[in-house]
Amino acid sequence: MIVAVALLAEVGTTFYIGAPYMAKRSAITRWDGYWLMFLRPFFKFINLEDRWLRSFCAWNNHRVSKAFKTKRVGKAIVLLPHCAQLVSCKALVVEDISYCFGCGQCVIDAAARAALKYNWDVRVSPRSRAAYSEARKYSPDIIIAIACPDRLVKGLLKLPEAPSYAIPLGLPHGMCVNTTFDFQHLFQTMRALAENRPIAKIQALKISGQ
Repeated sequence: MIVAVALLAEVGTTFYIGAPYMAKRSAITRWDGYWLMFLRPFFKFINLEDRWLRSFCAWNNHRVSKAFKTKRVGKAIVLLPHCAQLVSCKALVVEDISYCFGCGQCVIDAAARAALKYNWDVRVSPRSRAAYSEARKYSPDIIIAIACPDRLVKGLLKLPEAPSYAIPLGLPHGMCVNTTFDFQHLFQTMRALAENRPIAKIQALKISGQ
């Protein structure tokens, strides 16, 4: 009986929001993983796996937004997937997003201009593992991650040390090819959760063809 009560109390933490969520986030992340993986085969069987993963991301975002409702963070990092860059584009945005050509043909352009204008720390990673490594090295107060739902969920569970806000990719051409995302969602999230940083000297966007 005592064990059952203790177990229920631990499971109940997954519904915490605000300050209680931040205080118990490690335990909450662990239980999130248990419930997510336990129910995932069922939703896959009924062809609702993607919706299940997106719902999990939305619930995570709700908790993170509530946690920072009254105090924005000072150290945020935005993680973008390399597949949001056009396949035909040769700009070395993985090395530095300021190397974007600024042609406006993909959403990387909008993110690069925002990074320049608002001094956002934006990293473009070719693989999920590289994104995790970037995030851990930076030790941010919050991660704004953009990826396909499956990769977002894995990232949320693998990086419990930092709260993460998850924005799913759009896949108009299928997985990993010329993907896109809602830049306004990213912009509003950064505006709501992250403090404005002092403008630093950032390399201007390179003009295509120069």
